[in-house]
This record gives sequence, structure tokens and C-alpha cells, in this order.
Amino acid sequence: MFNVTEIIIKKIQEYDKISLFFHERPDFDALGSCFALREFIYDNFKNKTVKIIGLDTLPSLYGSTLFKFEPKLNSVSNEFIASSLGIISDTANTARVYSRKNTLCKETIRVDHHPQVEVFADFEWIDPMIPAACEMWGTIFLESKLKLSSQCAKYLYAGIITDTGRFLHNNTLPSTYELTSKLISTGFRRSEVHDSIYLRDATQIEFTNFLMKRLKIEKRVAYFVIPKGAHKKFNIFPQFSMVHLLSDIKDVDAWTTLYFDDQTLSWKGSIRSRDIQINHIAAEFNGGGHKYAAGFTLENEKVFYKVIERLQSYLETIRQGS
Repeated sequence: MFNVTEIIIKKIQEYDKISLFFHERPDFDALGSCFALREFIYDNFKNKTVKIIGLDTLPSLYGSTLFKFEPKLNSVSNEFIASSLGIISDTANTARVYSRKNTLCKETIRVDHHPQVEVFADFEWIDPMIPAACEMWGTIFLESKLKLSSQCAKYLYAGIITDTGRFLHNNTLPSTYELTSKLISTGFRRSEVHDSIYLRDATQIEFTNFLMKRLKIEKRVAYFVIPKGAHKKFNIFPQFSMVHLLSDIKDVDAWTTLYFDDQTLSWKGSIRSRDIQINHIAAEFNGGGHKYAAGFTLENEKVFYKVIERLQSYLETIRQGS
């Protein structure tokens, strides 16, 4: 691993204060990386103070029941951050860092599995072939030969199973299964993680039914638009694209959804596929991401239908060439 583990462990040893950063609208991989890293540092290094930056302002529903935010305990001063080592996980560009305070740190490290679009840390390990940042951190922890607790492993497991779609996505590697096996062997309760991620209440099921009634399938592309205000109407928070609802439809090659983001006052979309590269399509509409999972931002809802037409024509070109 070209001394990645050695470099990162050495830097952690050098600093008494460490600030951990995640991306906007964090998923289980982003939060899992930060919570696992904090656990790992406290388990193995004395006299360290570790803060996950932004937990004091992040709505608790992002953490489901798995991550405990404890806002009062997680508030942190700019002075602390300015004297700390900053570690950024699962974040493709500096504009997506949730707090935007990573620039205050003395030094920064980034570990990420998104395609590299910019360099914004002093040391970076970027590998878009690895399905989850949590797998990258798990590899570092195991290679270090230091303690890997069941609590730390539980957080990593959450990030891996969500970013691989419970190992159904084509991004899953043999190394993913091998690492996951080692995590499970630490003894945490997998049911606790699964229940936190996948159990839904009645309102969420009603919201799903509402969206699926809006589903359209045309030319092997499935899509729906979440109407502005629908999340609030069903008391669903945070705002998600819900694109995962369309992942198991037969005779569909790509699927996409759109919703209105009240924070940025823009329309946010997601595109997914099983084995056809689509991130370049997202890039054409102010976005980007992984080969088979990408996002985009639109000025208005009408442009979404241009995204759909572009996907349809792209898929048609692929079929004609095969």
C-alpha cells in the first residue's frame, strides 16, 4: 500500500488534537469512517483529543440509531481545529466538506474512494476502485496491527454494506468480502447495524408508495420526480433522492430521480446503473461521481427531462454498438 498506513499512523502519533471531517448529507460510509477512526485512535493512542467536526449542527436523523451525535460534547472551537491534524473521509471535493473548516487545520489527510477531481489535502489516498471509504480505513487499521475493537468494526461494516448495496453492486471486490469477514469476527451484533439501516416506520412506507406511483419507465430508463415539499408533507427527513427504490426493476438499464433541496434551493438528482458507466452523464449536468452511481444539480425541474433524454440516447447508442 505504498506506505499509506505508515504515513497516516505516523501523523496521528504526531498530533494531540485531531479533527475528523465528513461530506454534506453524510451517508453511513462517511459517518462510519469518522466514528470508526475516532474509536480506533482512542483505543490505540494516549493523550489524544478527537473531534468529529459538524456533529453539533448535523440533524440527528442522519445518524439513524447507530451514530450518537451528542451535540454538546461535540462542539469545538476554531482554535482547536487550527492546532489539529485534519482527516477528511469519503469526500470528493473541498466544497462538499460539511463544515468547510478543514482549511483551518495545520495539516490534512484525505482518504476517499471517489474519482479524483481535485487535490485539497496535504496527503491523499484516493482509490475509486474500492467500493467504500470504510473498506480503505479497515485496510489501514488491519495493516497497522493495532487494536481493532468490535465497536470500530461495527461502524466500518455499516459503511461497507451500504456503499456496496449489501454486496449486490458491481463495485464489490474480493478484498471487500475478506475485510468484512475480519470485521465480523470481532463480534459485534450485525442485526443492530441492519435494523438501524433498513427498518422503516409506516410513514416511510407510505412515502415509498407515493413515489412509486409516480414511477415512469421509458426506453429502459426508470425515473420519478419527488415533488417540492413532499418530504415535509410525509415528515421524511433528511432529503434524499430515494433512487435506491428503482434498483431492482427488470429490463431497466439506468434509473434516475430528482428532488428539491431546501438548503441550496436547487434541484438535486441521482443516476444509477448496474454495469453501464453513467458518471459522465452526471458531469454534463453539473455533477459527477462513481462509474455506476453519480449525482447532479439542476437549476429547475424541466432540465431533468433533458437528463432522461440524454440517458436514453446514450443507452440506445450502446445497444446499437453491441
